[in-house]
Order: sequence, then C-alpha cells, then structure tokens
Amino acid sequence: MKTVIVVGAGVVGLFCAVRLAQAGARVTLLEAEAEEWSPYGPGASAAAAGMLAPLGEAESPHDTLAFASLDLWKRLRDGAQWADGVRFDGGVVIAETAAHAESFAHRAKRLARSAECLTPANVKRKTGLRSKVEHAVFVEAEGVADPVRVLSGLAMQVRAHGVAMRFNCEVESADATSARAHDGAVFEADAVVLAVGYWGCAKLGATVPALRQIVPGKGQLVPVTLERPLGPNVRAPGFYLAQRREDVVLGATLELGRVDRRANPEGAAELLAAAEAQLPGEVTPAGKGWAGVRPMSPDGWPLIGPSGGVLVAVGHSRNGWLLAPITAEIITAHVFGRHIPPEWAALSPARFGRS
Repeated sequence: MKTVIVVGAGVVGLFCAVRLAQAGARVTLLEAEAEEWSPYGPGASAAAAGMLAPLGEAESPHDTLAFASLDLWKRLRDGAQWADGVRFDGGVVIAETAAHAESFAHRAKRLARSAECLTPANVKRKTGLRSKVEHAVFVEAEGVADPVRVLSGLAMQVRAHGVAMRFNCEVESADATSARAHDGAVFEADAVVLAVGYWGCAKLGATVPALRQIVPGKGQLVPVTLERPLGPNVRAPGFYLAQRREDVVLGATLELGRVDRRANPEGAAELLAAAEAQLPGEVTPAGKGWAGVRPMSPDGWPLIGPSGGVLVAVGHSRNGWLLAPITAEIITAHVFGRHIPPEWAALSPARFGRS
C-alpha cells in the first residue's frame, strides 16, 4: 500500500487526501493551524468566495482543464458530506458592449458549453435584479461553493476514508519521503504532497524550488444583502456577486504583495462603488467584511507536479476552489505513476524553469 503525507488542509489538500485514499493510499494529513473553518481565520480557503467559474475574462490554454474540474465538482457532489454546500445555477456575465458579450458566448460554445446573450428583460428574470443591463451572457457551466460548509464536509469525508489528520502541526521541512514538524516529529511516507498556502510556500521554499515562485495576493470580500435571492452568479467589470448557502458575497479585490488580513474600508468602498455603478441601489453591505491571502503564481495557474523530490499543488491564485478536484486527480496520477496527459503536464512547476 502506498503511504502519502499531504501537507495543508485547505480545499486543495483535503481534496488530494480524499482522492489518494480512494485510490488505495494510506494518507496522513498535516495542517499548521487548528481545525477551525472561519472566514476570519488564517486559512485562505475559508476566506474565499468559493467561485466555480471556469470561463474567465481572458482566454487561456487551460480553459478546457478548468471546465473539466467543474465537471468533477458536479460528479463528486452526489452523496458527499458537503453536497448541500455547492450550487450550480450558472453565471450571468455583464459585458461592456454587445461585441464583448457575443465574444464571451462564442468562447463558451467553442468549448462545447451552453451560453446565450441576454436581453435586459432576460437579465432581470435570471437574476431578480431590477437594474437594466444592456449587454450580458448567461453561462450554464458555473457555480459556487460555501467554503465553511464544504471544508467541514470535506474534513468529515477525509476521516470517513481513514485519513489520519493532525492539526496544529506546522511542517518546517520536507523531502521526497518525509516531513519534519516544528516540534521535531518526523513523518515518513512513500510520497510527500505540499498543498500549502502562501505562508507554507514562504517557509518551505528553501528546500522546494517551485515554492519560491509564489507571491501573496490579498483579496477582500464584503457580505451584502439584495432585495431578492440571487440565482446565478453575477460577474461584471470590477466585482462579482455570489449567493452561497447562507449569505451573499461581493468580491473581490486583489492587492499583490500584501500579507495582512485586515479588511480595510478602502477595499470595501471600491467593491461597493463598482456594484453601485452597474446596479444602482441594489447592493447593501451587511456587516463586517474579511480578507484572505491568496498564493499567486506568475501566470495565475497552479503549479502541480514534482519539485525538489516532493509533489507540489500550490499557487492556485484566484481559482483554488474551482481547480481543487482536478488538482487531486493530477496529484494522484503522479503518486501512483500513472500517465500524465499533456493538459495536466502543462501545469508542471517546470514551466517556469529553475527558480
């Protein structure tokens, strides 16, 4: 039986632990922080919006892989302990011009995904919003996860698969077959997977070259209320709105190089102003916002594969939630020596050369 150590219990690490255990590995999951799922805690996963939006603003060679990960979310939800924390109601993308809307819809259709340009009346029917939106597209393949609910459910799923979980266990160094904790404890296995956030990358980068590519990106969210429940996500220049299991969030800022977790009034004002310009009088702040620190890669896509003898699954930037399931598939293939198709190999840390 393969033995594997997974370092990091965010959404990526939890998915990796589940998938590896399902494949037959004996897995130990090590997490530096306490088992506490809160947007105000130290973990980036709990502080995220949970957006599952494969079709980004700009075309990418990884678009097909992003949609494959959304398909995994849909397939894995049925019967999972976190099933009630994920919804797939699509997304309404507000465009600046009719040409932009048509281009966006064309991109979706080229990827064999349903998309339609909407009239102002159809935007209102889809979203329940009052504002007149001239140019928009509805993309069916989109969703949102409630981070706190899904993280707690994934932790239950991990335990149900026999994974040994150790919290308050900060790993200070790692190599191909072992991880050493801050208290001197050494954990040995056939393979070591690092699924850590920015701080973990900063600490372990001395021995794992790929981690040196990761920089911090502070992102802020604001809880808001709307007159009516929101069905699909709404995305527009400068902001997005997502109806999660128990709240609606307005996001998200991005400040590269910032590592503080303080939600500042300027960030909230920036998001609220963008929403007000597009949807006047419809978005009302509903309490204290929060911020997280995303692990950002040079190109915005994760580094998944071997580096310095260990396997890394880091740098997911703004798509950690979306790409967690496909990341777990790639890591499992590496651990068990299975074929790595070209679209997976394209996310190898080697694409950035030597650090």
